[in-house]
Amino acid sequence: MELLQEALPSLKIKEAAYTRVEALAPWGLDFIPYHHTKFGIVSEGVCHIDLKNGEPPVRLARGSCYLLTRGDAFRLRDAALSHATPFEHLLQHLQGRLLRWGGDGDKTTIIGGRFIFASNRYPHLLDLLPPLIHFTVSEQELRGLVSTIELLGNETSHPSSGSNIMVDRLADLFFIQSLRAYWRSDAQQQVGWIGAVADEKLSRALGAMHKQPGHPWTLETLAAQAGMSRAVFAARFKTKLGIAPIAYLTRHRLQQAQQLLQHPSQSIAQISAQVGYSSEAAFNKAFRRQFGVPPGAFRQQLTASNPTPQGR
Repeated sequence: MELLQEALPSLKIKEAAYTRVEALAPWGLDFIPYHHTKFGIVSEGVCHIDLKNGEPPVRLARGSCYLLTRGDAFRLRDAALSHATPFEHLLQHLQGRLLRWGGDGDKTTIIGGRFIFASNRYPHLLDLLPPLIHFTVSEQELRGLVSTIELLGNETSHPSSGSNIMVDRLADLFFIQSLRAYWRSDAQQQVGWIGAVADEKLSRALGAMHKQPGHPWTLETLAAQAGMSRAVFAARFKTKLGIAPIAYLTRHRLQQAQQLLQHPSQSIAQISAQVGYSSEAAFNKAFRRQFGVPPGAFRQQLTASNPTPQGR
């Protein structure tokens, strides 16, 4: 899990929202897409989830968890073909964080919601996971996840002294709990970022990139870290992660830069050098290509959306 801990800063969460849904069959909920990660924990009963993409619905029972890593549109239903009502239409029925909905049949309880990331979208790191991951946890893990979500929601809804630190720690804890449970489950097929982390040789190269993003890595030096030939390393990396090693390195460097730009103590030139760019012009070009705006404009947008509080 060492590499996962190295990557957690890019999962920085600024807000968490959750709803406890108590649904009686027949019922169905239809959720629109959202550029942040959605999650859910089934604490009672049975339901079915699908991404509305033609794939068969997945059955979830007590102890089942799901993460929609990229916030895709999806449905939750008591049965695969039940009618689904848009969730937005039911907001008027919310009682605090509780929504009761459905008919008079069997009951299902789900704690579901979303994480809003500081970067205003889900981190690119999550592109390396499937759009929907689901897994089953033990009773002990279930209690831990539910408690973490409730604490996280409370800290973001009612902030007080130390809440920023609490949110960071709780969000990290939730992702560690969730990804560790997914890693251990039969559901994950050792493909994608988690699978690459579990691959001893690829993990060494990934760890080197994450620990030293500013190092002048080449395909040859990364392959040496993995103890493989360039050709075998490149092919295995692409198979596991769906992206070439140098493309992954570039994306990671820019994600690091995005985080560093949130701290005004460093100039853009300093950040550029820190993440491995020999010239500020090359850094500006790469950053604009990745995020749609140059780093200076990105920093200005952050400042505008998070003004410095005036004397308290």
